[in-house]
Amino acid sequence: MKILNIIKRIEPGTALLKCITVLLACFFGSYITGRFHEESGSIGAILACTSAIVVLQDKDLKNSLHTGWLRVLGTFIGALIAWIYLLFYTFSIPGMLIAVFIEEIICMLLKVPDNGKMATITLVVVLLINREYPNLPPWENGLLRFSESAVGAGIGIFMVWIEYVFQKLRLLWEKIDTHTKRK
Repeated sequence: MKILNIIKRIEPGTALLKCITVLLACFFGSYITGRFHEESGSIGAILACTSAIVVLQDKDLKNSLHTGWLRVLGTFIGALIAWIYLLFYTFSIPGMLIAVFIEEIICMLLKVPDNGKMATITLVVVLLINREYPNLPPWENGLLRFSESAVGAGIGIFMVWIEYVFQKLRLLWEKIDTHTKRK
């Protein structure tokens, strides 16, 4: 009986949905970045996949839209602060920590949920990418990270919507099937 309970927890549809989401986010994230900065194309895939998976965790469309919006907002704030930082300074650990501190204060003042967790991630990623690729212009670096996150969030929201449509169709089919069996 315990094995049957374990097997009942398996939802192949959910696993397949996540695989398709990761595939789409990986492809589009690396494609977008690769068109402008081929060297950081794999980073584009990472950020797009991360955004898509975070958004996909919410099972309903309303929460997914909210999570996607927070993801995009946080990425915008982090990319903007990183861009401003890189206009005046080169990468350094103390500089990164000061930028994170300022970003956190700004997110608190703006009442960004989770104090801009996504903003912090994006800020750090942009600064670290700048350290690895110093010839990548800061505005392009920030814009690429923002684009990757937005694409990933959009794919996650789209896949949640697809799952929602399939659930509604399944319920409709079950209703029709039950009605047919009663006759």
